[in-house]
Amino acid sequence: MKNKSLFFIFLILGVFGFCQMTVALTPDITVALDGSGDYTKIQDAIDAAPSNESRRTIILVKTGLYDTEKLIVPANKTNITLLGESRDQTIISYHIYDCPTGKCPAEDAEKWTGDNIRTSATLSIHGDGFRAENLTIQNTAGPVGQAQAVTIRGDKVVFVNCDLKGYQDTIYLWTDGKRSYFENCMILGRTDYIYGGGTAFFQACEIRSWGGGWITAPATSQSAPYGYVFNACDLTYVTGSPRNGDDGTTFRLGRPWHNYPKVSWLRCSFPDMLNPQGWGDTWNMSYAPTSPDLHLYEYQNTGPGADMSGRATGLDCGP
Repeated sequence: MKNKSLFFIFLILGVFGFCQMTVALTPDITVALDGSGDYTKIQDAIDAAPSNESRRTIILVKTGLYDTEKLIVPANKTNITLLGESRDQTIISYHIYDCPTGKCPAEDAEKWTGDNIRTSATLSIHGDGFRAENLTIQNTAGPVGQAQAVTIRGDKVVFVNCDLKGYQDTIYLWTDGKRSYFENCMILGRTDYIYGGGTAFFQACEIRSWGGGWITAPATSQSAPYGYVFNACDLTYVTGSPRNGDDGTTFRLGRPWHNYPKVSWLRCSFPDMLNPQGWGDTWNMSYAPTSPDLHLYEYQNTGPGADMSGRATGLDCGP
């Protein structure tokens, strides 16, 4: 891998120059379950925000378990911030998942229409400039199929100090080339739980895996210069999986989904439960072992799982 330090600086200062901290501390709208705010439902607050706004609208979400809504930030709701009162106690939760008949449970899925039910995500983000800070977003469906916590279709989307929890497909970076930035977040999952064609930078995040699965399923377009970049992240392993057979089995860095995946692991910490092959699965992509357009890199990582002597051949895992 060449000039990775310059590569990192370019990304953090150039492509991801939109990730500045929230400046204003006074919320424009407050959501509280006990009725002490402007609204008791988060979707009502999002809908009340000005449309196509260049100024940031800050929605303070007070402590509580918000588990009755499948949320969407429409494309015309730009530059919205969801600011939680407590990272651990402001929890946005839902439980829709993909099943053979469509979306399940059917009685809950039928409550939602249009873009809000295109995926099973607890939160779908279409508006550019969205930011979430200091809260938890989760999908509690478990090991039953695709069940996103977050689907991202907008550009310049930022998560800071957030917990994002799921099992399969926790974060869907839907749209090719759309940019997302994650800082000091904890992301939990088992199967392809960071996936899609978007561009994403993960800074100092904990990437927490149950056993037996894959962290990433990248689908970077051939023309995109970058896919996913993980810098100074801690990969961790957790037992107590909701699926029998996960505990005690190793996990992998990922598997290419389709198109021309690009993933870089820079200066991260790898545990001993990372499969020594790292990748090792081309997912029926016949061109993956020989294509010069797939770029799967590791650089200056540490920990027992960082030993590259057993890495899978046939994929460009970098020097």
